[in-house]
Amino acid sequence: MTGLVESGISALQLELDRVIESLAPAVETLLRQIAPDEQVVTSSDGGEAVAEVPLRFPDGIGRGRVVASLFRYHNTVRLDIDLDHNRHFAKPNGLPSERRCFLNDYKASAILRGGATQLPDDFETKVVSGVRSAADAVQRYNREHQEAWNQIRVAEV
Repeated sequence: MTGLVESGISALQLELDRVIESLAPAVETLLRQIAPDEQVVTSSDGGEAVAEVPLRFPDGIGRGRVVASLFRYHNTVRLDIDLDHNRHFAKPNGLPSERRCFLNDYKASAILRGGATQLPDDFETKVVSGVRSAADAVQRYNREHQEAWNQIRVAEV
């Protein structure tokens, strides 16, 4: 490798790190929209910024958190949003089964080019709506399928 190529890679990494740094406040704001009463926890580590906020489920069962990761991804910056939770389908005796409650899962990603100063159009709206929908998925399903044999029960692992 020549010095010119190495300096080009370094310059690209610096530019992507600036994008990550400039977008971190927008990501925090997004998480505050999802859980306005909760504190957003952030961390940063060389080319990556992570923010997370606790998420309460409407039925009060289990714990969740929304994690947003901004990181260098090839020659771009990638933002991953993930709803992490400890909810599993419940067995008839009420204990958690081995099966994770996929109805409460949510993931979203966006690729941001160098020089990006804001999140993509409608991304925030889609994420806020998607997380809220995922958090309420079990209750919504049970409202739509009220027969006792169709009801879904969840338990905390």
